[in-house]
Formats: sequence, C-alpha cells, structure tokens
Amino acid sequence: MHKTIEGIYENGKITLKENPIIKKSKVEVTFLDENEGLKLFTKLPDIFINPVKVSQVKKINREELHER
Repeated sequence: MHKTIEGIYENGKITLKENPIIKKSKVEVTFLDENEGLKLFTKLPDIFINPVKVSQVKKINREELHER
C-alpha cells in the first residue's frame, strides 16, 4: 500500500501534516518546487465563460470528422 502525506522540509527536518498509522516503513521523499501544482490563470478559460450545453452538441458522422 502507498500513502502520500503532505509535509514541509525546513532546516534539515521534515514535518508531516498528519501522523501515519504505520509503525515502520520504507519511504521515498520527493521535493517539490515551492509553487509546483499552482496554476495561475490570467483569464478564465473559455469553457467557463461559454459552457457548451449538451443540447447544443451536434452529432457528426465519421466522414464529417475526417473532413475537419
């Protein structure tokens, strides 16, 4: 079983945000960039501004798909 626990590495020590239930286990530590995982949008993606309704979706056949 694999379990991921978030934590902070600072001054040579790792502080976990929660205590694992395991008494002893082998671990692998991956250091993430400070801003990794954050996506900053300068504008909202179009899908949120103009969402497509299912009723507006046009069914196309295979030939039409290849023409596009």
